[in-house]
Amino acid sequence: MTLPQIQIQNTLTNKKEVFEPITPGKVLLYSCGPTVYDYAHIGNFRSFLMSDLLTRVLKMAGYDVTKVMNITDVGHLTGDDLADAEGEDKIAKKALREKKDPFEVAKMFEEAFVEDEVKLNIQAPDHRPRATDYIPEQIELCNILIEKNHAYIINGSVYFRTKSFASYGQLSNNKLEDLNAGARVEINSEKEDPLDFALWKHAEPKHLMQWDYHTGKKLDPNTTHTDAVSSGFPGWHIECSAMSQKL
Repeated sequence: MTLPQIQIQNTLTNKKEVFEPITPGKVLLYSCGPTVYDYAHIGNFRSFLMSDLLTRVLKMAGYDVTKVMNITDVGHLTGDDLADAEGEDKIAKKALREKKDPFEVAKMFEEAFVEDEVKLNIQAPDHRPRATDYIPEQIELCNILIEKNHAYIINGSVYFRTKSFASYGQLSNNKLEDLNAGARVEINSEKEDPLDFALWKHAEPKHLMQWDYHTGKKLDPNTTHTDAVSSGFPGWHIECSAMSQKL
């Protein structure tokens, strides 16, 4: 059976192109899901409605679609609008304010999100992975990037080396030389370059959500380590990469 032709705007080439899946007749679709530290608002749901519309169109055209939409239940930091993964973890911050366990906070807002999703008639994804269930995969990906010289360790944190990736900025039509340090990115003296961003953040004492970098096991907040990189938590940059590759 010949499937109908679908044209989609390609952000990379900035032009409308005929959609051709990697595997004929099959589509693997990853949609970045909510950060569950608060209730989702109407602006958040624009993204989820658009991915639902795309999924429905592909299915109506006859494609076998597998959709993955994650739950970010750790690693989305208060300074992520600066593209630098700095500041406090939003879920841990909410938990401290509410005097609750951060995993309890995440579970409550995840359930609220799914309820709102149903009310808006958004089809549930085939897979809804939580970032905290894929810590070993995220650590493995960090190590691969370190081995390939695309990432480095400083003060217990792992940073992505932006200048090692020649096509960095292609999707946003930004070039590295045109991005000014301090304009949209906070200056962080510990990094090789102000534009580098955190893949794994070293956990400060008493941090509510932390894992052992060597084993991927969840740690007690009172744990202290002296390794070059040990106790910490992922940044959201690495989470979706790991989960999309896995699923």
